[in-house]
Amino acid sequence: MIRAGINEKKAQMKSVNKKCSMKKISIFTNMFFCLMCSLLIMSCKDDENGTDSSALTLLSCTPGQGENVSTEGTIELTFSKSVRQAPDTEITLNGSAIRVIITDNVVRVHYSEPLADHLTLDIPSGALTDMDGVQKYEGLNLIYEIKLEKRLFDAVVDCNGNGDYTTITEAIEKAPSSSEQPYLIFVANGAYDEALIITKPYIHLIGQDVEKTKIQKLMCRVKWDGSGSQPVGWDYSSQNSAFAQANGLTSSNEAVVLVKSNDFHAENISFINLYGARTAEYGGMFGDGQADALMTRADRISFYNCKAVSFQDTWWVRNNESDNWKGLNNRNYADNCWIEGKTDYLYGNGNLLVENSTFYNVYSSGNVMTAGSHYEGTTWGHIMRDCIVDGVPEANDNTYFGRPWQNKPIAIWINTTCKVKIADAGYMDMSVSPYLYAEYNTVDANGNAVDTSKRKNSFTVGGVSVPYEKSLVLTETEAANYTYDNVVKGDDGWDPKSYYTTEKLPAVENVSIYGTTLSWDGQNKAICYLVFEDGVYVGQTTETSYEVNANGGTYTVKSVNKYGCLSD
Repeated sequence: MIRAGINEKKAQMKSVNKKCSMKKISIFTNMFFCLMCSLLIMSCKDDENGTDSSALTLLSCTPGQGENVSTEGTIELTFSKSVRQAPDTEITLNGSAIRVIITDNVVRVHYSEPLADHLTLDIPSGALTDMDGVQKYEGLNLIYEIKLEKRLFDAVVDCNGNGDYTTITEAIEKAPSSSEQPYLIFVANGAYDEALIITKPYIHLIGQDVEKTKIQKLMCRVKWDGSGSQPVGWDYSSQNSAFAQANGLTSSNEAVVLVKSNDFHAENISFINLYGARTAEYGGMFGDGQADALMTRADRISFYNCKAVSFQDTWWVRNNESDNWKGLNNRNYADNCWIEGKTDYLYGNGNLLVENSTFYNVYSSGNVMTAGSHYEGTTWGHIMRDCIVDGVPEANDNTYFGRPWQNKPIAIWINTTCKVKIADAGYMDMSVSPYLYAEYNTVDANGNAVDTSKRKNSFTVGGVSVPYEKSLVLTETEAANYTYDNVVKGDDGWDPKSYYTTEKLPAVENVSIYGTTLSWDGQNKAICYLVFEDGVYVGQTTETSYEVNANGGTYTVKSVNKYGCLSD
């Protein structure tokens, strides 16, 4: 019985083993079948090298070519199969290389272009390929028009109470501390007794009328340690704590307007230091001593149709040698401006281009327009191009292009028209020998060439006469290097002139009033409109109509572009 049981169990085990063997054979058979099917499918799809030979094509593009887009968004491209960007290739947006986001067969381009009026997306041929790098996309060039978003001035300052604020200080305090697009502040006509320190980027300060919109303060920055006799001007100095506290100042107020942040722009504003300004013209003290109307200490600072008025040190372009302020080559630009003073009234360092502007000399002797203090490594220095030298009658033959203050001064005068005669020497001594002093095509008020043969060719330094070994007159080829594109635009394409030239809007047309409704023709590129009654600011709107009192006044409407520039 025992043996029979054992035999029965052996038989059962053989049966189980046989079944297991059959299952293994079945599993291997299925796996082999699946593998063969996969190979068959791939052989039908792939070429002899094992790659997808179908062309890489664009299936869709959102938004479509030619559509209007906002200033911020995403362009999405869908392709026929998975793609990647080829090594050492560039995809650009408005001429600048960008990083694209690729997910399988979808390419996304995120953008933010608050100041652009169009988008151009350029994908060169071969910049995108399939995953094997075999099939190359033929490339494309997409162009979109940016739909301008209507917006009001961020702040309106009106000393008469018709705006958001009555002081410019309040408006700047409310501005964002890290804006990446212009913060637009409109300043209505009036005299604003303020001293400003601007530490926020992209402030655009737009005045109504340069002759009637004034930021002014009676102050100087004369220093005194208490030893010896009290210097002239100490009673009005921001460094004098008693005067400063009584006038809402601190020792940091070194100018009527001190700009310490990038991308500042001003139009139609007079910056007046009443300590140095002439009495009859501005109600100033006409006092001698350091009394800055402007001090600029950052990059990409521009002025259009503005005035800077004082006696000594009117505008200090002041930059550090270190790169903490982006240092040596910070750029300033002034166009169609009026710069007035007597002693060193445009001075400092950095790169500055002054174009189409007037230098007005206010004294009977020793008018010195520039005093440079450029550091080694400065690219351009201070360039005055297509400017007028004018002044009171007594300034005739008592006016000088400049004197060398410190370090390696650079001052270049190109195409200057002298309504008052420059002294024959052209320059005065100061502390050092200039690195580069030169002029080109200087003419008198009648357009006749000025005799430059008696220009100063040596400078006294520490009691020793040091010969100036460079030419004081540029050649035509040399003068041609000192252009707006070279000095101002730099590597980043900064273009403040476009704010009020190519981007400036035409005068508003067909202004009419019916009852109490003022209306006019709209302009596509206007962000808003300002309404004035008899030259007095009334209000702003993004519409093409405005409700007024209709009390018999004369109404005018000005359109505003995205930089804050007003139409005629």
